[in-house]
Amino acid sequence: MGMVSATLFVGFFQLNSLLFSSVQHAQGIDWIFLPAGFRVLLVLVMGMPGALGIVAGNLWLDQDLLRDGHLSQVVLTAIVSGLGPWVVKQWMTSRQWLDQDLKDITLASLVNFVLFYAALNALLNQLIRWSFRFADSHPLVDVWPMFVGDAVGAMAVIYGFRLSLPWLRQWVRTKSN
Repeated sequence: MGMVSATLFVGFFQLNSLLFSSVQHAQGIDWIFLPAGFRVLLVLVMGMPGALGIVAGNLWLDQDLLRDGHLSQVVLTAIVSGLGPWVVKQWMTSRQWLDQDLKDITLASLVNFVLFYAALNALLNQLIRWSFRFADSHPLVDVWPMFVGDAVGAMAVIYGFRLSLPWLRQWVRTKSN
């Protein structure tokens, strides 16, 4: 399951670069970031295996930085990327704002999950960028486009998935007959 989620995450990352590289705020900070939505789906549906797949996918995507000697930065970013949404899921579940089995999930709980996740991800990523003194890093400015990009990307993927469910169900029915 982890390798499936890693492969899917990398694919969404590359699709996002293809579609939205022209609206990038800065290197690694996108105004629309579809992989954020895929992080949400993978963690909500798969739990920890999905989160670990995201970590693995990030490590694969950042292998150039690994070769350049940025091991700590790459590993921390991968951990935040994968485990951040998992931590939000656990936190919301512990407060009974989200059902562990996702039964009776509401639009409000899904939006809250996306907003909490986007805020945590943006804050922690900017802390990492500031700590490792990224060139052209402005954490107090860059946190906002990253938050917006993660929230917009996550909502786009989730609603795209929701809108495609009737088509997917029909496709599964025709394949099973």
